[in-house]
Amino acid sequence: MDAGQYILKKWLIKYEQFVKSRLTPLAAEDESSIEYWKTQLFFTLLLYGLPISFVAAFPGIYLSIANRDITMGVIDITTFLGFAIITFSGRLALFARKLLLIGLFYPLAIYLIIAFGYIGPGIFYLFGLTVITTLILPVYFAYWSVLLSSAILISIAVLLPQGAGQYGPQQVTGSGSWVAFTSNLLFLSGIAVILIHRIIDRLGETLLNKQQLTQRYQMLFEKSPLPMWLFDTETLQFKDVNEAATRHYGYSHREFLDKKITDIRPAADNFALAETVQANRKSGIPYEQYARHYKKNGELIDVRIESSLLEVEGKLLRLVLATDITEIIRNEKEMAAANERTRRSESDLRAIFESTVDGIVLIDEHNRVKQFNAKAADYIRFQQMPKQFEIGRDIFCYVSSLLHDDFAQLLLRSQSGETVQYDRQYRLSEAMMWVHYSLSPVYTDDKVTGVCITGRDITPVKTYVTKIEQQNDLFREIAWTQSHVVRAPIARLLGLLPLIRNPDTDEDYQASLKYLEESITELDKIVSSVIHQSHRAGQMPKIVEKD
Repeated sequence: MDAGQYILKKWLIKYEQFVKSRLTPLAAEDESSIEYWKTQLFFTLLLYGLPISFVAAFPGIYLSIANRDITMGVIDITTFLGFAIITFSGRLALFARKLLLIGLFYPLAIYLIIAFGYIGPGIFYLFGLTVITTLILPVYFAYWSVLLSSAILISIAVLLPQGAGQYGPQQVTGSGSWVAFTSNLLFLSGIAVILIHRIIDRLGETLLNKQQLTQRYQMLFEKSPLPMWLFDTETLQFKDVNEAATRHYGYSHREFLDKKITDIRPAADNFALAETVQANRKSGIPYEQYARHYKKNGELIDVRIESSLLEVEGKLLRLVLATDITEIIRNEKEMAAANERTRRSESDLRAIFESTVDGIVLIDEHNRVKQFNAKAADYIRFQQMPKQFEIGRDIFCYVSSLLHDDFAQLLLRSQSGETVQYDRQYRLSEAMMWVHYSLSPVYTDDKVTGVCITGRDITPVKTYVTKIEQQNDLFREIAWTQSHVVRAPIARLLGLLPLIRNPDTDEDYQASLKYLEESITELDKIVSSVIHQSHRAGQMPKIVEKD
């Protein structure tokens, strides 16, 4: 770039900055409004139209001097100066600038038509003014512009019946010429206005929809109950955060924007984070992962991250939704520990359940078998029925039909909250067997929802009790013998002792000895009998325990 180009570029930059400084305060702030973009088009027209208008005015001034036509020069200079005043004036309102600019060029268009005829530049000015009016003003001004152009052409035809074009050949004359030009200009201008208006309307709808979508996004972003933020995928800098994020993490909005996403993560996690962000920056696929974040108070929390890639103003940003799952993970760990404890408890209970000497059957409120242990099957043989216990089967399937009524009554008593106990004897092929049954109600939330039936083989106990009763009978017999049978010979012996000590005669003495011998013999027999009974009673029964 040479010095001349550099100076020209520098001058153009200063010119643009100066013009924008004069016009920017007039611009609307809402970029989603169609009026904003119409104003921007008008500003662009002013910014670049003034230098270009000088290029158009210079040949006119030259031609004015060459043909000694002061009118053309005055109109060109007036139009150029008016353009400059509209551009640089700080006092004119925006709408006034637009009207003055449109009105400024109509005299020039009229003069050019008079000077160069219907096929000269004046016709193009009229068409161009209609197009510009449609672009920078409300549409009804554009339709008035079409009518004004038609009126201008009709007026020129009436005032100059011999035809216009003093600087050009008189190619078009007569009434037919101006009718043709007027109708065609009216057609082209009307079509242009309709098309441009339709495009502007569609553009306005698009901008409105975009604004509504932006507002919805902003509302969803700001009012979301879950923390959300945007961060730059290249620098990892926070770009925006919502209220929920500032509330949950404790950082202010400004503090968040001064941080990077790595600042709220443990240092050990940052390398994997950078790799994930860069890989996803290329793929653009939404992802979900779990992470750990620090709050401002230093608390480390577990979060579930849901993220999508967005392009905003040429930058690739990540929209992140962070859900705090610290309590969920803590609860899951506690539930896992509780489940493990329950599993162990169930295992322990199952071991107790299976190792107990009692047979146990648990039935529900409909008398269906819910659970049973191995010992329960041992007592089925007491019913002399070949069926095996099965989950879900009716308990009456395992009870003799002769006992159904009695058993049903027992179940009703237990289901009403009573614990029922009874013994039942069963005759087997070789011996009698006794089983002790207990029917206990099972509660769920203070409501009876089943019955627990236990059965225990008490045959050894029953045998022991029978032997004890027999032994007691022997003891009672011995006691009776001692109190009645033994006492008789002893009483006779006690009566003979005085006679033996002091006999009256030899015959009495011999008789006393005879009775003494008989009593001693009787007493010996009685003692032998008692000894035999005592020996039988001394054989104490033993309880035989069954597995």
